[in-house]
Amino acid sequence: MRKWLVMWGCLLAGVTHAQLRVQIADASATPIELRSVSVKAEIAGRLAQTDIELQLNNPNGRVLEGELNFALLDGQTVSGFALDINGVLREAVPVEKARGQAVFEEVVRGNVDPALLEKTAGNNFKLRVYPLPPNGARRVVLRITETLKAGGYRLPLEFGGRVGTFSIDIHSLGLEPPTAKASALGEIKFIRDKGWRGALEVKDFLGRGALEVSLGKTANAPLYTQAFDGKRYFMLEVPLPERAAPRSLPRTIALVWDSSGSAAGRDHSREFKLLSLYFARVKNAEVRLLRLRNTLEPAQIFQLRDGQWDALKSALDETPYDGASALGALSPQRGVDEYLLVSDGLSTWGAQPIPDLRAPLYAISSSVGADLSFLRHYARRNGGQLLDLGTLSPELALADLLKSVSFISRLDGSNISELVSSSRAVEGGSVLVAGVLNELPAELKVTLTEGNRSKSIAFPLRSGLDSSLVAKHWASLRVAELDGEYALNASEIRRLGKRFGLLTRETSLIVLDLAADYARFEIEPPRELRDEYLALRQQQRASDQQERVTHIEEVISRFNEKRAWWNTDFPKLKMRMQDDAKLAEAASGASSAERSAMSAPPESAPVAEAMMAAPVVAQAPAASRQESASLGGTIAAAAEVKKADTKDKSAADARPMVATIQLKKFSPDSAELKRLRAASKADLYRVYLDERPSFVNSTAFFLDAADVFIERGQPELGLRILSNLAEISLDNRAILRVLGYRLAQLKRHQEAITVFRAVLKLSPDEPQSYRDLGLALAANGDAQLAIAELSEVVKRPWHNRFPEVELIALAELNAIAARSSKALNLSDVDPRLRENLALDLRAVLSWDADNTDIDLWVTDPNGDKAYYGRRLTSQGARMSLDFTGGYGPEEFSLKQALPGTYKVEAQYFGDRSQNLAGATTLQLNLSTHFGRKTQADQSIALRLNSASETVFVGEFTVQ
Repeated sequence: MRKWLVMWGCLLAGVTHAQLRVQIADASATPIELRSVSVKAEIAGRLAQTDIELQLNNPNGRVLEGELNFALLDGQTVSGFALDINGVLREAVPVEKARGQAVFEEVVRGNVDPALLEKTAGNNFKLRVYPLPPNGARRVVLRITETLKAGGYRLPLEFGGRVGTFSIDIHSLGLEPPTAKASALGEIKFIRDKGWRGALEVKDFLGRGALEVSLGKTANAPLYTQAFDGKRYFMLEVPLPERAAPRSLPRTIALVWDSSGSAAGRDHSREFKLLSLYFARVKNAEVRLLRLRNTLEPAQIFQLRDGQWDALKSALDETPYDGASALGALSPQRGVDEYLLVSDGLSTWGAQPIPDLRAPLYAISSSVGADLSFLRHYARRNGGQLLDLGTLSPELALADLLKSVSFISRLDGSNISELVSSSRAVEGGSVLVAGVLNELPAELKVTLTEGNRSKSIAFPLRSGLDSSLVAKHWASLRVAELDGEYALNASEIRRLGKRFGLLTRETSLIVLDLAADYARFEIEPPRELRDEYLALRQQQRASDQQERVTHIEEVISRFNEKRAWWNTDFPKLKMRMQDDAKLAEAASGASSAERSAMSAPPESAPVAEAMMAAPVVAQAPAASRQESASLGGTIAAAAEVKKADTKDKSAADARPMVATIQLKKFSPDSAELKRLRAASKADLYRVYLDERPSFVNSTAFFLDAADVFIERGQPELGLRILSNLAEISLDNRAILRVLGYRLAQLKRHQEAITVFRAVLKLSPDEPQSYRDLGLALAANGDAQLAIAELSEVVKRPWHNRFPEVELIALAELNAIAARSSKALNLSDVDPRLRENLALDLRAVLSWDADNTDIDLWVTDPNGDKAYYGRRLTSQGARMSLDFTGGYGPEEFSLKQALPGTYKVEAQYFGDRSQNLAGATTLQLNLSTHFGRKTQADQSIALRLNSASETVFVGEFTVQ
């Protein structure tokens, strides 16, 4: 099963370059076909809702997962979607974002029909649908609500190719018939139908340009109302006078230029046109150019003379767009009269709060999918405004930039509450105001402020028209208002999203197949499945409670089994240590040849029958292979005597052991990497920038290129290049995990912690999210915080595809506590689990790909290999249970190591992913003296490209 990534290039965003593209990763496969597109638009005044139904056809003979990525304009939001289940469209329901992602992936693993629509960052969205059946089709309906601009309604018509059937149906409540024009469609005629309706259908449609609809007159200040969830909501288009005075122009300007990798996709021609027009008005000033990437770079100073800015323009033309974007790195600049921030508003790096700049800030955006809510809020907070070049021409944006506009400073009234507006600035002569209508008649009072003067205007509310668009529009405006300070308002945004079925940064929309699926994951289903769902949930609550009660007892039982293994004195180990002593004594008088013969390892001998004959102590989840494990439950019986023999155990721990770790350097040999390595230090970055456009979506390229720069003594450029991983795919937890691992290896612990916190927010239903964050905190010296995260892994019941992850996290938790120089609070950990099982050697493997099986192999000096099929070796090495469903970790543990070399390998067994994935990135952590004060760690990241591939990672050498 494979995944097609369908990029819907801004189809809904009102831009003329929109298109539908299919990324073909298999030359033998046939692209997915867009069989039909059906558009239905409802327009009431400046409110509009557009339902877009897509029929996607899979002409291949295998099941695919579809992924649709698109962006919306300011004022547009997704307010619903539906998927066909057995030929009938089923409406999506809201779910918390992280929960929705976890549920979708779990259901896909069971080969059941789900669909998930998420908001990633800014106004960018991602729809995932599974399955697209072989030689079959699925229907998906997207519902878009928006507040129309003064120009009317607009729908882009470019689909990247021909569509079998395209149809459109527009219904407007205006008093006069709309006029619609589109060169690709011809004329749309409107007839009376509770307003005006126009419809058209075209076969074999090749779209181009956009449909533009000019709306007829509506009633004066039309009032629309809707009863929803026990309240009556209203929306009113309020005419307001535009009284704007020219503002004083600056003498010193800070031009903050977002130069991150994603900024290369901005419309720089529109940005340059606006700057040219503005500088011509400013005439003479100092401009400080501040390039912003993962760091804020030192200012370059330019002087405007009579509006001429050639030198500055050349500098902007030559700007390399590279790295992540850290908007929090911007700091107040001394002596600056105003800031021009040119950015998409998406901060992808760091956790610094956005500072107050103590001077007006004008945010300029030309990016589709920009975070306009943030930019608008940040500009307003600093006394400026947002200039959206996605909807404004440079000439219109200049007019706004030159004036001090009136803004709404207060909304109140009688018999109304919970008021919001489409804009705080008076734009286009009117503003939409929405709220809750307690009773009629009512009155709305709007207070306008311009400079130091304020004026209130009253609007009576007497009667209105019913519209099904009002409640969700109110909620959308409220979310947009809160979104400007998202970190402070996340919980309220989540509540609104769930109550009104909106797509937000906190809520997604999901469709599942059966009532049992909704009940299993505690997601309120659509109305038609509600009764069945409630009955199933009542049955499930009892089993859920029992699972939580028994989980910790199961962990304690498995920990006792592991502790019994740790307390066991393995016969072969004892024999080999005695043999080593005899060899050392004999070698003192032997020749060099004789000494070599003496040091050769003996033939591998079987472990004592009592150890080998026992069953597996814990069961791994069902997988594609049988786990022929040889770790015996009779260890517990064998250890009864040793458990109390603390004197012998202490002596073993104190035994001097000298061990070193040697990692194999991972050196990919692609043509672009060879070229980078061959470049001179002076030309290295230019060569990288020359190669970069071919690899903008390649995690491997940025990882490898960053390593080259770090090796060549340019760590800051290496970090910039590495930070591109944060922008490749917004909210992609697999890529973010790889980024976090690499930052940890570079000892950039604070940045790694920020990345792993983001991963945890995305994936709180995966134990790896807590473990990764806990280990990063420990590496940063935050032992108590690390204990809190690791204890979550131990306490919570996890899906059985994460076998024994609790024991691995528990080993790390106890080791951190044992090595801490100060007492830690362990009250959150059951006392029966608080024991440090120190080891001579430990290796842990994890990886970035879900539904993927990779195995850890460790071969000891006797040639005895520990792996999933031999979990206990002759000298007592223990391999954890096999992870066959993704991420790991898999753990090799050896309490007492014999002298010699231990070879560490990773083997790519296979995957069951629906993704057309590239290389899988592995993380190997090797430790000596684990859990002791002398613990030493090394780690490496490398990649596996194909099933059955095995790579040598490194080795322990014990003396």
